[in-house]
Amino acid sequence: MVIKSYPRLIKWLTRVIILVLSCIMMFWAGAHLFVPGFIKKSASELGERIGYVVAYQDLSISPLRLKVELDGLHLAKEGDSKLLEFKKLVITLKWTKLVLGEIGFSEILLQEPKLVVEKKLPKGTQSGVWNWQELIAAIDKVVPPADPSKPQKPIKISIDELKVSSASLRLLDDSSGFKEELKPFTMKLLDVANYDQHGVVSGVRGQYDFNLGALQVLIPGINKSVTYQHVAITGGLDNSRSGNLGVQLNVKLDDGAVLSHWDFNTEAKSVDGKLEIQNLATAPIIPLLPANKELIGKSGAINAELSVKLGGDVDSVTGDIHLADLAIIEMGQKTPLIVWKMADIRQFEYQMLKSKQGAGNVLAINELIVDSPILQFEINEEGFSNFRRLFAKPATDSSAETASASPTDNSAVFNLDIRSMNLKNGEVFFSDLAMRPHFKVDVKRFNATLLGVSNTPGRFATVAMDGVVAGSGSMRARGQASFDDPRRNHDIQMGFKNLPLSALNPAAISFAGYQIASGRLNLNLNYKAKDGNLSGSNQIIIKKVELGEEVPDFKGKKLPLSLAIALLEDSDDTIDVTVRIAGNVDSPEFSASGLVWQAISTVLTNIATAPFRALGALMGLGANEGVNAVPGEAVFLVDDQDRLEKFGEYLVKRPNSSIEIIGTYDPVQDKKELARAKADTAILIDAGFKLSPGEPVPTPSMSDPRVQAGLKSAYAQYIGRIKLGQRLLMLPDNEQRNEQLHAELIAGTEITDAELRELAHERAKIAYGYMIKADPSLKERIQMGEVRAVGAGKEGIPLDVEVRIK
Repeated sequence: MVIKSYPRLIKWLTRVIILVLSCIMMFWAGAHLFVPGFIKKSASELGERIGYVVAYQDLSISPLRLKVELDGLHLAKEGDSKLLEFKKLVITLKWTKLVLGEIGFSEILLQEPKLVVEKKLPKGTQSGVWNWQELIAAIDKVVPPADPSKPQKPIKISIDELKVSSASLRLLDDSSGFKEELKPFTMKLLDVANYDQHGVVSGVRGQYDFNLGALQVLIPGINKSVTYQHVAITGGLDNSRSGNLGVQLNVKLDDGAVLSHWDFNTEAKSVDGKLEIQNLATAPIIPLLPANKELIGKSGAINAELSVKLGGDVDSVTGDIHLADLAIIEMGQKTPLIVWKMADIRQFEYQMLKSKQGAGNVLAINELIVDSPILQFEINEEGFSNFRRLFAKPATDSSAETASASPTDNSAVFNLDIRSMNLKNGEVFFSDLAMRPHFKVDVKRFNATLLGVSNTPGRFATVAMDGVVAGSGSMRARGQASFDDPRRNHDIQMGFKNLPLSALNPAAISFAGYQIASGRLNLNLNYKAKDGNLSGSNQIIIKKVELGEEVPDFKGKKLPLSLAIALLEDSDDTIDVTVRIAGNVDSPEFSASGLVWQAISTVLTNIATAPFRALGALMGLGANEGVNAVPGEAVFLVDDQDRLEKFGEYLVKRPNSSIEIIGTYDPVQDKKELARAKADTAILIDAGFKLSPGEPVPTPSMSDPRVQAGLKSAYAQYIGRIKLGQRLLMLPDNEQRNEQLHAELIAGTEITDAELRELAHERAKIAYGYMIKADPSLKERIQMGEVRAVGAGKEGIPLDVEVRIK
């Protein structure tokens, strides 16, 4: 009623409304009819200026709703591959934000975008440029630079929701050969803005959500892929203050998750992060291990709490890691290589040191605990262990690295320090397929403790181990080792008790040609190495051993085990011997087990061929040359007398054997020395000296007048008085005449074969006397055999014996 009373007001309002509607219609008509064409033309012209093709199928603008829809965008370099294309882009602005001078988006929707990130290598070059870097550089050339004298007011930008659906991303790098495609994936960003809660433009904040679906990423350099069936990324961005950016990054990988928060400080150029790993499967990670054959993770999960600090002189990672229910199997095998119930790495710190002198890495672990580990250790038919086959570098690679490495290059040093390492209730299954039949043994209830493990030169870790071997035996080890190179520096004592000898049948069959029916074995091993020089003591105690059948058609060196058992076994049916070895572990031919077996084989062989030498080595008597008589005499020196007596004492405790002493002589050297002994004996007796039986004949001193008289008497007796008279008349009376007479006396003393055989028999009788000295009852077990001729050794004439099974 009021408006009707003012006709002029009605008239003006009508005009204003018509004007507004006309403007709106003109703006709408321009937005629909003219603006799309203008934009399309401008985009095409810009593309031509920068050398790119920019095209799209359709552009729709809704000015009242502030909404833009773009269909079928295509961006590519002229004559080259595409950079970007998508099916549809929808952008909706907010009136309320625009009124306040802010570019505010209600939503941005992007459907089926295809993004290509590529680096190509031009011909003849070794480095390239990413395609998007080329695009930015081309745009910078045509865009006029900003006037630095004019103040630039920061523009506020905010996005309520940005959603990308059915996207794909291709990554191509010709320089490294890296090719990967990620598709399809979705992404969602919420409440994104470049200003903080106080309205200050300082960076980016907001929340995001990426759903990548299945993901398979090829790792450059190792040509291996990591695959997850479902990958999702969520989180948020926050600028708490200028120069600081907070990023919440949560990654879901199948049934596991990595939750993290990162604080970026641009002023200090540092990054601080907190990570929590929840039930992350190890199966996709195991194939990335640097093995010569593919490894498969059958099970396993990682849980961890980590702190990361990057920046400054030290980058560090600290925290705790727990790996549960791990099982790793070698491709093509049925039995897992490694299994454990739980592994805890407690309070570890990994530091990456950066300095002008060079970089270095330090790993410190307070406690490492592995619960219920199971290990398969196998030696194949060629003699190589499964771990060597899997992880050893090929010889060609190793030699190439050695040749290229500088001996003074210490730019990257790795230091390891583990305060405590514990293995609990483990099992080790050992098999040697090089033996026929195959040798297999297991160690269960295995426990090990290592304290102070470090690779710092000169530092030794304390080692303690125990376990159950082959079901009923036990194993125990104590000592220390330098983990800088434990083979070159260690001091370890290891004992095995009550091992069933039947478990060693494959070794006995392969190396000795016998089966073992029963018996028990104890081993006490003591190995010391300093700077590569190793010495080892192997005490072998065998109880109640019984041999089985001989191996038919055995082609190896058959050892006299029956004879050895008879000679070595005491009255308690126990064999107790010690074998010592020495060598340098740096030698390419060095093998501790090979040295032990060689020493045992030598002893067992010598028991049949040189029993005195074998027993002397086992008893530590230093009798490497056996027992030897003085050439030309039925005499044994004091050391050999002691050995004969100790051999007798040894036989008293070994009732299952008997021996036959064989007197020996050397037809050449004994003949010569026996002639000398007979001549010197005659000289000394004629000179009035008394000689004790069994003592070496001394060499007469020709300066003694009594000896000179004895020489003449003996010469006259054995050579003749006429010959003596001629020499006395023709030769001057001096020392040379006495020496000539002495030489002619020795040469003229005839030695018959009967005398040599009698000499050998006398040696056997004397040896017999020394051996039964400890116990006369040995007379029944020690016999005299037929004498024989032998060759003289360095120490004299070796006495021979033959061992018999009683």
